[in-house]
Amino acid sequence: MATNYLYGTVLTGEAVAANNRGENIGNTTTLQKVFHQDDLHTSVSAEAIRFAIRYRFQLQGLRVNRSYDGGLGKLVYVDEKRTGWDPSREVFVDDDLMGFMDAVAAAKEREEEEGDEAEDDADASGAKATGKKGKQAARPKARGKTTKRPSPLAVGRAVSLRPYRGELSYNAVSGDKTENKLSLYSAEMHTTEYQYSFGLNLGDVVDKRNIGHLVDAILDPPSVAGNHARFAYDFSPASIVLRLTHAHSSRIQNCFDHDEARRTYKVDRLLHRVQSGDVPAGELIVAGEIAATQAGSRLKELGATVLPGIAAAGVETRARIARLGGPFAAVAASGAGG
Repeated sequence: MATNYLYGTVLTGEAVAANNRGENIGNTTTLQKVFHQDDLHTSVSAEAIRFAIRYRFQLQGLRVNRSYDGGLGKLVYVDEKRTGWDPSREVFVDDDLMGFMDAVAAAKEREEEEGDEAEDDADASGAKATGKKGKQAARPKARGKTTKRPSPLAVGRAVSLRPYRGELSYNAVSGDKTENKLSLYSAEMHTTEYQYSFGLNLGDVVDKRNIGHLVDAILDPPSVAGNHARFAYDFSPASIVLRLTHAHSSRIQNCFDHDEARRTYKVDRLLHRVQSGDVPAGELIVAGEIAATQAGSRLKELGATVLPGIAAAGVETRARIARLGGPFAAVAASGAGG
């Protein structure tokens, strides 16, 4: 049976990113940074995006194993050890899509190995002191049992479309100033779009309805990488490229590039791959602001489905997956309401 994948690359709208992490350097709130195309770009971690997707499931009232309690500021589990995981029964949407691993068993095994090493060192020291060589019978190791499920969903780190040029804001704490306490602080800022890519192995999802829930979460996510409710950046797609395929490689990852001359973006690499036949145009769903561009028109001429609305892309994606037949038919029933 052929493996089916859903790949996607999301491009957000342009906005000012700042204070998206709880870490500082001195009195400066920093943005994460990576080198991309030989230049410095700001970045948002894949973990932050995955957290937002999972939190969206919680907000929609779906059955999740791990939820976030904002009042306590911590995670709460229904079944942290996954002792009740059974693919033949109803599963949690987050465990189904994102997988899990209970590392406690591995930690126990490591502790036992360290204990054995300490005993070996003690035996060696005793033999050296007495001058006698003793051979100790090998003891069978008690192997820990690891409970894990590989994640059907892979999410890439979000990278700014535009290079970072060192923008900073300088601020002062409001209200009364305390003597000998620093009241000035600064924050790194970046006016940019972000793009990130994801891939989902549809066959590995136990409850196929959860595929539709993921599509909804990608198109309408809650805040990503917020810090103390002071930072707002819309991580929903302004443009999106989706690919439903049997191919094991995405070939559409981070397909948007900054066009500095025209102060916009381009998708030349995507066009080249479609024109060369490496990416069949019929597998693509292209939606959002890109539909009104020259590149969008060209992709439509080549045979891609090009839609002006992001919501329409979600409907089309669910419909295509449902047409795969069998258990995938349940995906068509999923909607933005969860």
